[in-house]
Amino acid sequence: MKREPITKKMRFEVFKRDSFTCQYCGRKAPDVILEIDHIKPVAKGGSSDILNLVTSCKGCNAGKS
Repeated sequence: MKREPITKKMRFEVFKRDSFTCQYCGRKAPDVILEIDHIKPVAKGGSSDILNLVTSCKGCNAGKS
């Protein structure tokens, strides 16, 4: 499946929904760099739909495999 780009608007909506907080460790901006993470990876059939996206800090996102 081809990865769809996540727009800036969608990224902001996910951050806002998740209160600018990492959904794995609970750390918040501006103490950490926040990224968007796919719950179900694109490589395993996941989409870039807002329901498959969560806020993750850079450390938590990098630690996933």
